Amino acid sequence: MRKKGFAKISLALCAALTLSGCGMGKKEELPTTTAETTVETKEETKETVPEETYSPEEMELIKYNYYVDLNNDIVEVIDSIGYYFEVVDYTEEFSLLADTGLTYGYRVYGKNTDILDDCLLLADMEPDYGEMDQLVKEMAEPLREVMDTLSDISRSNDYADNQYQKAKDYHKVLYTSAETVTNLGYEFMDAVAQMGEAKMAEEEEKMKEEGRLIIYNASRGISIGKEVLNVIYSQGISDENLTELDLTEIKTLHDELVAVVADLDAATADNDQLIKESLANSRPFDGLYDSLISALEWMIKQVESGQPVDLSHSGAPLGSIGHFTETLSKCIDRYNSVFGS
Repeated sequence: MRKKGFAKISLALCAALTLSGCGMGKKEELPTTTAETTVETKEETKETVPEETYSPEEMELIKYNYYVDLNNDIVEVIDSIGYYFEVVDYTEEFSLLADTGLTYGYRVYGKNTDILDDCLLLADMEPDYGEMDQLVKEMAEPLREVMDTLSDISRSNDYADNQYQKAKDYHKVLYTSAETVTNLGYEFMDAVAQMGEAKMAEEEEKMKEEGRLIIYNASRGISIGKEVLNVIYSQGISDENLTELDLTEIKTLHDELVAVVADLDAATADNDQLIKESLANSRPFDGLYDSLISALEWMIKQVESGQPVDLSHSGAPLGSIGHFTETLSKCIDRYNSVFGS
């Protein structure tokens, strides 16, 4: 049921995309309408003006940011579904799997539906996001049911009473809707990712044209990291079968990442550039991008060694996709803290 790794990096990367330059990281309050509304009656014509109106550009950013938030909620929902079925058999009749060593509800976390409700409102508002708007509407009902059920499971202390009756009721919902939510959820995440990549490419080109070389190279390093993961997952590779990875494109991206990080280091060493981009710290990333290069090189060496990744211990070992993902997430977090204010 769960595509390990993919969902979690989608979460991390989308966090960066909402903050891609121009101080656009702060999410606006959700508008109730985008224009003045006129309501006519026989007695009078009453003009209702919302508290605040938004330009088309602002609405595009607002809607995109909320869809990113929904993307991130779906990531957590899909993870919880996956963990649920590591304990419970994926069959219509409720049955606990044998010898898992795990407790019912293991790593299942609840999510409220606030963002889903907001996105349903936005799905009927401009700008028209086509496929994404339709996916929001299509998955809303099953996603809401799954979210509510996961919340119930996460706080249930009496699921075993009456021969697991509550657990059986929860299972009916998850067995019925989990696959639909997972499939539509991945379609939605793919659509958000495609839009995010386009927005990021436009923003990076603008950064470069304006001579903002620190933020440009920092952003470009993250984009290359994402491209690495796209190549990996497009081949159907996870840490379980990492040695099957074709490294041809990965090595090209490695070389590009090395060049970008060198340019980033040069830009942050230039006091005039720091002043231009209003940065006080000459080492705003504390070598995190160098760590990203190292994580990629460890992974390449792991593949070339022909030895499978040792997944017997908790955490992400050196050479794993998980370790590269964690390092990329740290770069993203720092990018957001440096440029997102």
